[in-house]
Amino acid sequence: MPKRNERPWLVITLGILCIAAIVIAYATVGQSSQATAQSTRTATVAKGVVQSTVSGTGTLKPAANVGANFPTSGTLTGVFVSVGDRVKKGELLAEIDPSSAESSLRSAEISLTTDEASYRDAVKGLTPAEARESEISAEQSRASVKSSEQSLKQDKQTAKSEAASARATIAQDEVSLKNTEQSVAVEAKTQQDQVNQDISQRTTDEKTVAEAKTQLEEAKKQVEEAKSLLASEKGKANNEQKVSSAESKVSTAESKVSTAESTIKSDEAKVIQDGYTITSAQNSQAAAALKGEQSIVSARNTLANARKTAASTKLRNDQTIAQAKTSLASAEISLRSTLASNEVKAAPPKASTVVSAENTVKSAQMTVEKARQTLSETKLYAPTEGVVASVKNAVGESVTGTGTETSSSNSTSSGTSGTGSSGTGSSGGGTSGGGTSGTSGGGTSGTSGTGTSTSGTSTTSKSAGASGSGTSGTSTSGGGGGTSGTGTSGGGTSGTGTSSTGTSGTSSTSSESSNFIELVDLQGYQVVVPLSESEVGSVHVGQIATVTVEALEGRKFAASVVSVAVLSTSSSGAVSYDVTFQLEQSASGLKPGMSVTAEVVVKQAEGVNVPTSAISSGSVTVERAGKQVSQAVTTGLAGNSSTIVTSGLKAGETVVLPAASSSSTSGASLTSKLGGSSKSGSLSLGGGGGFPGGGGGFPSGGPPSGGP
Repeated sequence: MPKRNERPWLVITLGILCIAAIVIAYATVGQSSQATAQSTRTATVAKGVVQSTVSGTGTLKPAANVGANFPTSGTLTGVFVSVGDRVKKGELLAEIDPSSAESSLRSAEISLTTDEASYRDAVKGLTPAEARESEISAEQSRASVKSSEQSLKQDKQTAKSEAASARATIAQDEVSLKNTEQSVAVEAKTQQDQVNQDISQRTTDEKTVAEAKTQLEEAKKQVEEAKSLLASEKGKANNEQKVSSAESKVSTAESKVSTAESTIKSDEAKVIQDGYTITSAQNSQAAAALKGEQSIVSARNTLANARKTAASTKLRNDQTIAQAKTSLASAEISLRSTLASNEVKAAPPKASTVVSAENTVKSAQMTVEKARQTLSETKLYAPTEGVVASVKNAVGESVTGTGTETSSSNSTSSGTSGTGSSGTGSSGGGTSGGGTSGTSGGGTSGTSGTGTSTSGTSTTSKSAGASGSGTSGTSTSGGGGGTSGTGTSGGGTSGTGTSSTGTSGTSSTSSESSNFIELVDLQGYQVVVPLSESEVGSVHVGQIATVTVEALEGRKFAASVVSVAVLSTSSSGAVSYDVTFQLEQSASGLKPGMSVTAEVVVKQAEGVNVPTSAISSGSVTVERAGKQVSQAVTTGLAGNSSTIVTSGLKAGETVVLPAASSSSTSGASLTSKLGGSSKSGSLSLGGGGGFPGGGGGFPSGGPPSGGP
């Protein structure tokens, strides 16, 4: 019996210990909840612009490098520019000794003069003495025709009669032509008078339009004055009569405006109709002029035909006279012999002789032109505007003619970093300077996050373990590093942080130039940036960009995309495409070879937006009526830090953001982040936190909930 009595005391003792443990746990839960509440961050939903950008690093290089060289060889006699001078296109840069070229030109010109003289001798034909001999022979042949004088007299009489008849016909046709010209002139004056009258009418109508517009402006002014009076009267109390009067004035003034506008439209229509009338009159004038000209041409043709008939008759009579002159057989034989001899003497030179002389002259002309070109090439002019970067030779040295070359002296090579994964990043390769991708942080327990760098921009993503906060690991690359953290303690599963692939910077190597003078365009700079295959798809020529120059204290310059490479480059398995940016601005501090970061906006949208971190699994936590409630949302463009919300939220609401740092873990309090969302569990004690009367068990709320 005594032994049975000891057992209740043991039970009571154990109960007291349990109650004490519950009290301690309750106090701890309250403190943990308060600590968590104090670390809650919020943001206000607002309207604005959300942007998504891609970026990368590279080095500045001049937009254009041009080499200037002498096309011909020689001794340098003058250099008129120095390194650093800015020259304009066409400006004289240097010259070589022209003595040899001048001597060659003089020799070529002498040869051309000789060849031209030989050509003239080949084509000149008969000499004056030979021409005189042929003339004498012809005179002898014509003398034999005098034996036909009797026949010639009769033929002349006939020709005289026919000529008189032809002259009468011509005189009649000339009178007809004169009458036609006078008639055409009268008609032309009539048509011109009509055109002038129509133009005068249009001028009158245009003045009417101008007067109507003046009346319209006056009516509009009266409307404004009446409206001003009406507004003034409406502001006064118990003034309905004056208001009604003012309204009537407004109505009257507006009616005047309407009437003036209608008048203007009518008058303007008249002006337009006047234009049509003028055009019609001018067309009639042109048609009448054409018809008159045709009549004149017809009369002139008739006159010309009469004159042609007279000429034909005269020619026929002349032939008859000629036949009479050749009636004698001796005269005919003498004439034929003389003409035949003269034709042989007057025959042109052989074609082969003339062609040979022509070719010789052409060859000499080409030699002269070449000699002149060679002489002009002893002076070197700037092929474009730019700054002198180098001068290879000095005065007195021999220069080898190589022709003018235009080439870029910068060779660009880029390396693309790999994706850092589970604490280890692969290095990117470049011919001259490659970036190295960063190293992501590794978790002590739980699954490690994947850290990847963003080219040109550093990003951070956190994932917490089942218990404890995520630690941020750092990755570095040519363009900037992303960070990824994993859980440090606890047995839960960590989230996975993501960012974009980092790319190494580009470097430019300058090869020794073989050009005599090197010109660069320092007014325009370019930068070539390698972008990953996932980024380059959103980039196209003409997009606006920003170039940041770290050497100038992070100064930003406006730029634009001028080219996107079609072919890719590959380094350590990472594929990239070179994108060329053209700076739209310049500054005295810019130098070729400076490292820069180029950033281009690839997407942009305006609307209601929230921080991207506030969105988890298509919903956000909103503070409404003092409580935090989950609200499903529909999202649009996700930018670098914010996301457009198309439905579910409105501007001005407050959303809850993930904690900036992890909550302290004690007792039964636990917060875990999974892909940016957080879930927290806590103990609940029934009865408002007190203990049930007379009992030593668990509170009515049951055992702790939300445990690990």
